[in-house]
Amino acid sequence: MKTLWVLVTASIFLWSAPVFAKYCMVKPEDKSTSCVFTTKRNPKDAQIVISYTRQGWSMMIAVFLKEFAMLDGDSKAKTKKGEMHELRFVNIRRDMTMNRRMMEAPVYLVDEALLHDMANAKGKVRFWLMAEKPKDEVEVEFSSGLFEELGEYIAETKMVLGDLFQDE
Repeated sequence: MKTLWVLVTASIFLWSAPVFAKYCMVKPEDKSTSCVFTTKRNPKDAQIVISYTRQGWSMMIAVFLKEFAMLDGDSKAKTKKGEMHELRFVNIRRDMTMNRRMMEAPVYLVDEALLHDMANAKGKVRFWLMAEKPKDEVEVEFSSGLFEELGEYIAETKMVLGDLFQDE
């Protein structure tokens, strides 16, 4: 009988979603949960990270340039056949890399519709990031294949962070 209870308890633990989570990490000891989507392959001069915060979906686009472009302000994104989406500017981090390139990583609040468009895009996903220098916008292009698993990420994030989504 004792063995049966151990097996039942073990199976419940093993079948729980956070244990098998691909994108979300749950740390009960720290009382923290984080769900982050990063692309496996990146363009030479950019990286992207998508996460969920209490304020909604956020997207950080790190751009590596020869000199600072002073990215600042709301920006735009568009898929090949999709509509234009607004990216609401929140914050930015600036730094210099080891190979003397300037890294600017603006963080934007985005809507879930954009994430679904990116997951279903056939072609390129383009971002026009508002900049002060050297021109008005910095264009960053990603292959839509990088976002094919974005639907899985959204579903897993909603399951693991379900309480946050109920507040919306």
